[in-house]
Amino acid sequence: MGGILVYTTCTFCMKYLDFDFVTRTSVIYNPELEFPAITLCNLDPLDKNKFNISAMDDIHKADPLVADYVEQFLRGSLNVSDSKWLDLRPNETELNKLGFGIHDIIRYAYLIDPKPSPVESEFSITYRKPLEKCFTFNGRYMNKTYDRKPLKFKADSILFLHLDTNKDRYAFYSQAVGFRLFLHHPDEPIHFRSPSSVFSPGYMYEITISEKRYKYLPTPYNSYQNQDCRQVEKSNQGSGEYRSPYSRAGCILECRTNRTQSLCGCIIESLLHDNSSVLCDIPQRHFCAMSSSTSREFCDCKRPCLETKYDYELSSFPLTPNRQTPSEFVVTISFKDMMVTTVEHEPELDFGDIISHLGGYMGFCLGASVLTLFELVEVVLKSLKAIGLHRHCTVNSTQIPPANPCENHTTDCN
Repeated sequence: MGGILVYTTCTFCMKYLDFDFVTRTSVIYNPELEFPAITLCNLDPLDKNKFNISAMDDIHKADPLVADYVEQFLRGSLNVSDSKWLDLRPNETELNKLGFGIHDIIRYAYLIDPKPSPVESEFSITYRKPLEKCFTFNGRYMNKTYDRKPLKFKADSILFLHLDTNKDRYAFYSQAVGFRLFLHHPDEPIHFRSPSSVFSPGYMYEITISEKRYKYLPTPYNSYQNQDCRQVEKSNQGSGEYRSPYSRAGCILECRTNRTQSLCGCIIESLLHDNSSVLCDIPQRHFCAMSSSTSREFCDCKRPCLETKYDYELSSFPLTPNRQTPSEFVVTISFKDMMVTTVEHEPELDFGDIISHLGGYMGFCLGASVLTLFELVEVVLKSLKAIGLHRHCTVNSTQIPPANPCENHTTDCN
C-alpha cells in the first residue's frame, strides 16, 4: 500500500508541473449590458473651408502658420529646415480647428431607450495618429473626470447615428470617402492598429453586437498563446479623478508616450498629454516624434487576464436617393441579444486537487490497512482456537482406557 501511495503522489505531482489547462465556455443571460465605446474617424478629417486664408482672422479659424504647415506636409512639399517653423509647436487646439467639427459630421445622434435622447454633446475628440482627428462616444480612457455610471443597454436600446462625410469639403485628395468606425471597451483607447470597419455614404448600416469575455491564466500556465497575462485591477473612481483599469491598448499608448518623451523631449497630439506637456516643434516632430510614436516594438505590454471583446454582425442596404444627400449615411447599433459568452481557462489540476486525490488514496489505503489488520487478528484468533481445540481432543483421547475383550461375555477367559 505504501508503494502505491508513493507512486500515486509522484504521478500527480508530475502532472501538476505540466501546468495543463482546460477551456470552459458558458453563456449567461443579462438584462442589461454595458455599451462599448464608439469611435468615428473621417477618412479625410480636414475641412478645406478651414484653410481659407481670407477668413483666417476669424477667432474660430486656426493659426495660419499651423494651416500652412499641415497643408505643406500633406501635399509632400514641407521643408522641415525652413526657419519659419522654428518656433511653431502645433497643439491640439489649433489642429482641431482645421478638422471637421462634431456638428459637421453628425446630423442626428440619438440614444433610443426606449424614448430618444440626443447624445451629440457626449462625443469627445481623440487622435488615432498624428493629424487624424476622431470622435469617441462613451469613452472613459481620456476622460479623467468621468463621474457617470456606465452606459447600460437593454434589449430594445439602440444608438442611432445619422452621419455626413462632407466629401465636397475634403481638404486634400482622398482615395476613399466615408468613416472608419471602431468598437472598443470604454476603458481602452484606440491606436492606428486597432481593428475597424469602413462605412461609405449612401447606405444604412445595422450593427448588432455580441459581448465575449475571456479569462486567461498567468504564469506558469500562460494560457493565451503561451504568453503571460496581467491580473486586472478594478477601476478607481473618486476624488474627482477616474483611472481606467489596465488594458493592453492603454499600456501601448503610455509606452509610446514615455518613449517619445524620453527620446525627443516632447510629445505630439496623438499621445497622452495635458496642459503641462511640452509639444514638439516641427523638426522634433518629423525627425523623432512621428516615428517613435507609432512604434511598439519596445513596448512589453502584457494582455490582461480578464478581457472583454465585441463581435458584431453588419448588414446594409441603400438609402433612398431623394431623401438623403450623396455624402450621408445612417448607422444603428444595438446588442444582438443579451447573452454574454464567457471563455475561461482553468487549471486541469491544481494543488487542491492533488490534496483531495491524495487524501482519497490515503483514506483508501488506511481503510484497507485497518481491514487487513482486523482480518489478520481474526485469522490469528481462529488459528489459536483451532490449536486449542486440537490439543483438548488429544488429551481426552489419551485418558480413555482400552476396551476389555472379555467384558460382557460369559466365556471364562482363564
